[in-house]
Amino acid sequence: MSLTRILLLLLCAGLTGCGQAGYFAQAAKGQWDVISARNKVEQLLDNPQLDSNLRQRLELVREIREFASRELHLPDNMSYRYYSETGRRYVVWNVVATPRYQLSPKTWCFPFTGCVAYKGYFAETDAADLNNKLIDQGYDTFLYGVSAYSTLGWFSDPVLDTFVNYKEEFLAKLIFHELAHQVVYVKDDSGFNEAFATAVGERGLTAWIKHRHPDQDINKLTQKNQRNAAITDLILQYRDRLTKAYEQQPQSNLEQAKNEIFSEMKLTYADIQKNGQGTPYYDWWFSLDLNNAHLSSISTYHRLVPGFKKILDQAGSYETFYSLVKKRAKLPRAEREAWLLDISE
Repeated sequence: MSLTRILLLLLCAGLTGCGQAGYFAQAAKGQWDVISARNKVEQLLDNPQLDSNLRQRLELVREIREFASRELHLPDNMSYRYYSETGRRYVVWNVVATPRYQLSPKTWCFPFTGCVAYKGYFAETDAADLNNKLIDQGYDTFLYGVSAYSTLGWFSDPVLDTFVNYKEEFLAKLIFHELAHQVVYVKDDSGFNEAFATAVGERGLTAWIKHRHPDQDINKLTQKNQRNAAITDLILQYRDRLTKAYEQQPQSNLEQAKNEIFSEMKLTYADIQKNGQGTPYYDWWFSLDLNNAHLSSISTYHRLVPGFKKILDQAGSYETFYSLVKKRAKLPRAEREAWLLDISE
């Protein structure tokens, strides 16, 4: 598909206003740059001049990709059967924003995807500009780089140089996660979509390790997952405390209550870290100047994950699991969320 067709597809989908036109123009160009740089993995591997490290990584990707469709029943299409070099640290940069004394994220609405809890840009400077404008408007914000994203099957998403060199477990989990977005995606519900994909990615990784490394002690991965889940649960507990404080405290006390709760959360994690129960990701995350937007991001990706995992375990197969989730996805948002929260208790 040409750049012109991509741009027309976006701009003819009910968009109005120069601001929106400018945003979607950069999105169309960024997507075109990724697509136009694609090369089929199989053709690259047939080239005897291919860099040895890249060859090794693409051979691993090929195995992961085949496993995803064969064992996890994820879409058997051309996604992650191409490779693109972007020459960048990240392919896009996302901005998450929340009101200063609320945990619900600001949403942005687009054709095809509906309303989502972040806004992404292919240029870091554009994302930084939005981030600064939102700060000036009084929002808490979180600006971060993204190594991969899903076009939900509209295009064949390629393997990118932004993540091809990830460690095997992160690479597999990422590919499973992004492919899962092509199985179930509900407009206007980032929390449902990201938690579903996260659950598939994590359970898929366990299955992959058992398949490719049968002699590896799976208990180490289980313990790592439990450690991550415990920290995530801790963060969500503090998120709930903040929500109550924002609802119950008088306006004059909100800033103090907010600072105290964030300070306590950081001290609690520092104790976890001292006891050797921290993780590299959360070591980095807790080193940030945390605010509501950081908590909102964790909630979006993880709050509903325990429910999805229990449903998958009970379903007994990925096909049955996907069918159940697709049916529940048709319910009103409050009902499907209650379903997931109830089953996780």
